[in-house]
Amino acid sequence: MNDNGFRNGAFLGSIIGASLGMIFGTKMSPMRRRRIARTARKAKSTLKNGINALWK
Repeated sequence: MNDNGFRNGAFLGSIIGASLGMIFGTKMSPMRRRRIARTARKAKSTLKNGINALWK
């Protein structure tokens, strides 16, 4: 299996997800945005841990 393809896909997916989040984030109420920001922070740390595990 080609590990490099998986890494490129994970990177591309995170970029697409971030850009979609920015687009939809402008159309939300402040309370909902705060809740999603908290969830995004948790997801960001999980994503960083996963990417670090892939690079090792």
